[in-house]
Amino acid sequence: MQHTGISIRLFSKPYGIRSQVERLLFVLALLSVALHGWLLYQLIAVRDFHSAMTFLYLFSLLPFSLFMVSVWLDHNPGYQRHLSISGVGVRYRLGFMQREHEFEWEEVERMIISSHALEFELKNGEQHAVALDTVNHARKLQRIRAELALIAAEKGIAIEITQD
Repeated sequence: MQHTGISIRLFSKPYGIRSQVERLLFVLALLSVALHGWLLYQLIAVRDFHSAMTFLYLFSLLPFSLFMVSVWLDHNPGYQRHLSISGVGVRYRLGFMQREHEFEWEEVERMIISSHALEFELKNGEQHAVALDTVNHARKLQRIRAELALIAAEKGIAIEITQD
């Protein structure tokens, strides 16, 4: 059975925690802007340059900065956590500012597919594990598992499917 080309790109959006964090960051960014206005008034107009006020002013920059990083990541999705499976191989990044890993199917000796992770053992002894327990889209996970089983059968890769 000849396997057709597949391309699954699983970005951070399917991870359920991202939307909750985005809402929280948006609220914190709005509060940060309001707090900034008040603190700026206190620091400049009242000339109250106590170290606690200066620290509070600088600390209030944090939620707004996190919000801006979130917006930047939306426009540059290549830096987000992702899993990309294609007919050629696998590419994944486990988190922001972490190194992206990539390998081809010819390098894979064995795959272990469980309900919470994908593990790849390469012929050179390297092991790669991609956690899937935070993905909320069951349909995408089923598609990934089915496609990986097809690829393993086509490429002669040993596969182990566990249900733990």
